[in-house]
Amino acid sequence: MKKSAKTASLLLLAAGMLSSCSTQYLNVTGVAYQSIRAKEPVTSRLDIPQDATIIVSCQVGGNGEFNVLVQNNTDKMMTIDRTKSFFRNQSGNSEPYYDPTVRVQSQSTTVSGQTGASVNLGSIASAAGVGGVLGTALGGVNVGGSRGTATTNTNTTYIVDQPQISIAPHGQASMGRTFMIEGVGLSFLSQAVQGAQTDVSNVFSPTQTYAACNLCISYSVDEGKSFETIFTDIYANSLLVSKVKQIGQVNDALRYIYLHKNDALTEPWYALYFQSDAKKNNNKVQISEILNYK
Repeated sequence: MKKSAKTASLLLLAAGMLSSCSTQYLNVTGVAYQSIRAKEPVTSRLDIPQDATIIVSCQVGGNGEFNVLVQNNTDKMMTIDRTKSFFRNQSGNSEPYYDPTVRVQSQSTTVSGQTGASVNLGSIASAAGVGGVLGTALGGVNVGGSRGTATTNTNTTYIVDQPQISIAPHGQASMGRTFMIEGVGLSFLSQAVQGAQTDVSNVFSPTQTYAACNLCISYSVDEGKSFETIFTDIYANSLLVSKVKQIGQVNDALRYIYLHKNDALTEPWYALYFQSDAKKNNNKVQISEILNYK
């Protein structure tokens, strides 16, 4: 695709996001763009060789939520050791996928009722020969011999994490925990636009990035006799902010972003944020899997 056509695609994308069926006047004051990728990127699943053993699919949400799917690409059972698999953030802190904490959930249900009988005083007065006005008055009084009862049932569920998970041949499984990548997502871009005094155009290398994470998966295909590891390094490779110089000149801000990032729409994950007074969310997050294999 030619450069002019790509620029037009970016402008059309923005036009569709900033328009609606109803009349809406937007005051866009800034645009921010961010993209993330793997240190050793895999463009698509078509680039993965058929004899690969394991395929790791990383998925990042609109505010940096990090989830992982693991695919067994062999004809054997695969074992994932979650005690030796971990996520490491930009600060260098590592968290294992296995959480030894036992979580308890309790729910109580109470059932109440009454037992026993009540006696009408009028019948007693009649049997005792009491009549007249007093007998009539006693006929409207009941003395309860009943008593209330209540039974409480408590159901307690103990949630225990699994240290290992098994994946069937050519099957896949989730690693089971969601982590957060610091400095990634729409909330971060909102702060970046508000804090920028001038236009910002930064394209980063893996060693100079402001946001990164590292993933390690420990796996076995010989029934747990031996384990291997696969590492995936993910980093933010761009951050661009363009202030809208005059009301209505949003296209100029978008051209600025594309001028410094001409592959903006081909990244596996990117976020495009518009700072405006619109109540409707007009931001774009392109979520595609970030792949790795071994």
